[in-house]
Amino acid sequence: MSRSVRRTRRERGLTQRALAYRSGISEKYLSRIELGQVTPSALVAFRLCNTLGSDLGRLVSMQPANESTGIRKIVRLLRDRPEDTLDCARRILVELFR
Repeated sequence: MSRSVRRTRRERGLTQRALAYRSGISEKYLSRIELGQVTPSALVAFRLCNTLGSDLGRLVSMQPANESTGIRKIVRLLRDRPEDTLDCARRILVELFR
């Protein structure tokens, strides 16, 4: 996810500072995500997707093949789901990780 977040952020013309602020995470944490040093939680991944105007499947599908199997399972589960189902999943994750 690290490369795809960085690539999409740059395509949108956002700085790390702007994306981090709009996503509600620290700039340092975003930097570590983009460098591949940490894997964001599902909640942070959804926040980044929302801020970037992208869907999780697109960001994850741009990843190298060696990403964790957990993320791949989540992507498979959510792939091709209707927007209302994805919105419900986002709301559930927000509540779980408050």
